[in-house]
Amino acid sequence: MSRLRLRDSLRTVATVWQRVFLDALLAPQRFKAAMPEFRRVSDLLFHPGIPTLPLAEIPAGQQPLQIQLQHMAYGVMAPQELCALLRVVRWIEPQRIFEIGTFRGVTTGHLAMNSDAEIYTLDLPRDLAGELNGYSPREAALLQSREAIGEAYRRYDANGRIRQLFGDSRRFDYRPYHGSMGLVIVDGCHLYDYVMSDSCNAFDLLAENSAILWHDFGSSLDVTRAVKQLARRWPIGHLEGTCLAMYVRGTSLALGAEQTESNRSAAAMGSPGGGPC
Repeated sequence: MSRLRLRDSLRTVATVWQRVFLDALLAPQRFKAAMPEFRRVSDLLFHPGIPTLPLAEIPAGQQPLQIQLQHMAYGVMAPQELCALLRVVRWIEPQRIFEIGTFRGVTTGHLAMNSDAEIYTLDLPRDLAGELNGYSPREAALLQSREAIGEAYRRYDANGRIRQLFGDSRRFDYRPYHGSMGLVIVDGCHLYDYVMSDSCNAFDLLAENSAILWHDFGSSLDVTRAVKQLARRWPIGHLEGTCLAMYVRGTSLALGAEQTESNRSAAAMGSPGGGPC
């Protein structure tokens, strides 16, 4: 059976690449239009140097996931990413969650629907935003008023478990929350310096049995660059079929035993080549 699957997979790959090269030679305009989507799909499946984690490797919970249909827009997780995130939530069963990047609060609301955790979510309102040097127009457009931030989660917060925090994630004082979070989601500003700063703070926030999830890995050049830099030191994997990367503390998945041990050793020794945090 495995040989048949391998043969079918090779045929599929060969057919796809044959079509790509033919379009490049015979229909360059069609090739130019199709390449961004081809790259996007490729990034959902494979990243050299980052182990791939099939979703089936994450233990499934007993209760079905609760998903609300949402209008897809820039800055909102795709349904398959929400499902992957919530599967991790059901597996980790965090008592406290810290989300860096609230935006409309779609992810926040789903966290509340699918867990009993106390949820802290941080975002930068437009009135606190200073210099926007380096922001792309799409990133700058994600800055909202205090009233608009988190509007999607309010209907799911009848018991007050969601704590909205405001501030610049690079300057926010995380010390009261250190070492207490079962799950941290890094989904704020996508500039490289922000992603690195948010990631270092995320490691400080983690409790003993916990996880970090990065959104837009593969779809954002700066997020991808930052995660790959962090993966030199920490065992980080890519959740196959999504734009999510994950680090787990206190338990393990199939991240690749040799790489995991190597990264842990580098972290323990504080190797200069091991990266930040």
